[in-house]
Amino acid sequence: MLKELKFVQGAVAKKDFVPAMTHFAIEDGTVRSYNGTLALCSPIPFDINCKPKAGPLVQAISNCDDTVTLSMTPAGKLRIQSGKFKAFVDCIEGETAHVLPEGQEVDFDGEQILKAFKTLSPFVGDDASRPWTNGILLRGQSAFATNNVCLVEYWVGAQIPFTANIPFQAIREMLRINEAPTHAQLTEGSITFHYTDGRWIRSQLYSTSWPDLSRVLDRECAPVAIDERIFDGLEVIKPFADKLGRVFFHGEAVKTHMEEGIGASYDMPGFQVEGIYQIEMLKLLKGVCHKIDFAAYPNPCIFFGDRLRGAIIGMRL
Repeated sequence: MLKELKFVQGAVAKKDFVPAMTHFAIEDGTVRSYNGTLALCSPIPFDINCKPKAGPLVQAISNCDDTVTLSMTPAGKLRIQSGKFKAFVDCIEGETAHVLPEGQEVDFDGEQILKAFKTLSPFVGDDASRPWTNGILLRGQSAFATNNVCLVEYWVGAQIPFTANIPFQAIREMLRINEAPTHAQLTEGSITFHYTDGRWIRSQLYSTSWPDLSRVLDRECAPVAIDERIFDGLEVIKPFADKLGRVFFHGEAVKTHMEEGIGASYDMPGFQVEGIYQIEMLKLLKGVCHKIDFAAYPNPCIFFGDRLRGAIIGMRL
């Protein structure tokens, strides 16, 4: 039972603004959670319908080392007993906001979508003023992600039978589960990814009205193999960077400051590149980028990797 509860725990609300969202809904052999944005569901070997407080129930089941017995008390609490251990978990009654899958069912390549999410998740934004950047856009034969500094396109390899912008909260849960979904259900405002054994994840969707990405990604470029020494240099000079976290490419070295006698530098003989970048953004390219056109600076620098292309924008003085 602990496995099933942990599967759905990721959609339990953290705060008690709507009490029902901090509770599981156990009904008809399934357990569901819902935090207003994300919903998770799993079959569960339990035949009592109830809505127990999620946190205490998970903790109680975690403490059970022997056969678990569950029952409802006359006062409406869920009683958990295992050997010498016993606990009582508060439940709520009545209708709650816990949602179910809705919409048309569609088939797609779940393995490739999962690979796309794994590759693009580090590039998803966290910008409250631009919520559309806080997800991964599935459109055509590609998946897209941007954090307003990097824009990346991953080629899925087949036509995706829908267009949707999946919030990162749902993507994080899918990566935690680390299984390919079997199919999906869609409405105008939600998507449900289905798994084997009746498990599912349902999420609200962000807007698909993204800017014209071709204006950035389709520009002419002359990429060359990325110098992997860059990433070694970034690691050792990062503690000496300024508050903006800048790195300067200058004079066959990567530096935290242009002035001599300040900060740190890492010599790279033969490195003939000029530019200013944010260290953390460059580090995202490690293991992803094989070729890049740094010569395009201060314009966006186009890069390429396995099944992907992207652009990174440098900084200015």
